[in-house]
Amino acid sequence: MSVDYETIQKIQKLGDDVLIGVVEVAALTGFSILTVRQRKLPGLEPIPGLSRLRWRLGDLREWMRCGPQSKAAIDTAATVNDPSRPVGRPTKKSQVEGRK
Repeated sequence: MSVDYETIQKIQKLGDDVLIGVVEVAALTGFSILTVRQRKLPGLEPIPGLSRLRWRLGDLREWMRCGPQSKAAIDTAATVNDPSRPVGRPTKKSQVEGRK
């Protein structure tokens, strides 16, 4: 995949409230156009209600700085680190002791 430096330079000069399309998002993120078009970027959703896929440039810049932070990823991380939750399948010993 070739990098479109001209598009990247043009976009860098724009403000955060500018809406950009699939090609621009693909150029900035390095993902393919098909990946962006299929909305497979977790935590980065297009502007709803428009006839074409458009993203706010400020949202994309924030997403690139912080990484994909979706609510599902945050919830999953919280449950994985919960020490009160039993981890894995119970041992045979604990199953036998539980029957007594």
